[in-house]
Amino acid sequence: MASRQIGSVSTTLLTLLIGLVLPLAFVVVEVATGGQSIDWSALALWAPMTGAALGFAYLSYYTGLARGAVTVVSSAASAWLAITVLIAVAFFGETAGPGNLALMAVIILGILLLSAGPLTGADVSSGVPWGLGAMLGLGVAMAAFDHVTAAAGPMLAVLVVRAGSAIPSCAFVLAKRMPVRRPEKPTGWALLAVIGVVDAAGFVGYNLGVATAPVSLVAPIAAAHPLVTIALAVAINRERPRAAQWVGATLIIASTIALSVLVG
Repeated sequence: MASRQIGSVSTTLLTLLIGLVLPLAFVVVEVATGGQSIDWSALALWAPMTGAALGFAYLSYYTGLARGAVTVVSSAASAWLAITVLIAVAFFGETAGPGNLALMAVIILGILLLSAGPLTGADVSSGVPWGLGAMLGLGVAMAAFDHVTAAAGPMLAVLVVRAGSAIPSCAFVLAKRMPVRRPEKPTGWALLAVIGVVDAAGFVGYNLGVATAPVSLVAPIAAAHPLVTIALAVAINRERPRAAQWVGATLIIASTIALSVLVG
């Protein structure tokens, strides 16, 4: 809704900046209680890459939501875990068993099914590439995010990475000399505030979750987040995917949840 009102770039920039309030509050508490131990060299190495990848993912995601079907964009982006696993195997010495590879193959099949024809009132061809861009950016960001967390702790990692993720949007605005569009009504600002805070709460909640519970429990719950987005897209935006696209979305989300269990 916000992307279609003020544009994807302005929505990305403003919501990321607004969303800094929540992790900043947690960091202030940590500093006040002396609960921080920071590896500055590791933080300087991993945080810029993670922030840039996350910022690219947000730009792609919000652009896809503005131009294409929410159902399709959200489902494609949700497959980011497959990219994270591939990066972990290729660069960080982890291994992928037959089950992981089979699930990633199913995810690819689901993405192909998402492209199977138009939806009512939306153009799939304009949504899928942006969803895949978000998938790639999120996959890279989350592969590096663990290193930022190890260097700075969960809350400072969220704050630093999300602050850095606003840089691609700022660079795009400056390069294109485009104005940052702002909502004309208070309800528009309220919408951006909700997006920023709720989105940041997802990152904060996930890091708090994995700090207190097994990743194998927390990760599958987080991986199921597109179910909420799709339900709202169907109920509010009246999107009506075809049968093949429903199958594709189901395969992607189910396989991502299963993959998160294996990774965890």
